[in-house]
Amino acid sequence: MAEKTLFDQIEIRGFVDGWARLTIEAWRKELRKKKIGVTDELYRSFTHQLKRDREDLLGVMLKFKFYGRLRDMGVGRGVAAHERFTNKQNLTANKQYGTSLMAVKRSPGRWFNKRKTHQIHRLREMLSVRTSTAVSTHIQGIMASQSEYNITFNG
Repeated sequence: MAEKTLFDQIEIRGFVDGWARLTIEAWRKELRKKKIGVTDELYRSFTHQLKRDREDLLGVMLKFKFYGRLRDMGVGRGVAAHERFTNKQNLTANKQYGTSLMAVKRSPGRWFNKRKTHQIHRLREMLSVRTSTAVSTHIQGIMASQSEYNITFNG
């Protein structure tokens, strides 16, 4: 396979960098829509970093404060991850039967998983289109330069 040119490397980095910026913006919109975060500390904590090995792009890392995940799961502020189910039962019992069981009113603010999955799917889709275009162009170049083709079928 042909060596990537500097232009191709810069183009891929710019493409993935742009995707990361759009993903962070989508997460921020989701936080605003769900009214999550009072101080905007989580909102401002979003960053991204391209992971590289010399000139090759290996991936992208999206970072934000960990408590954003806790908020997404509905834990924190007195509710441990393993207590979510019993806390919900206690809240229900307090409401329906007038009991006074210990319960924290902390509901999940689902802002992360659905949006993350959607954005990863979009990136995969866009990269596959870009890759298939590059492969077909490469094959067309090879076929135009050769006059003899050997096609074998095993079977």
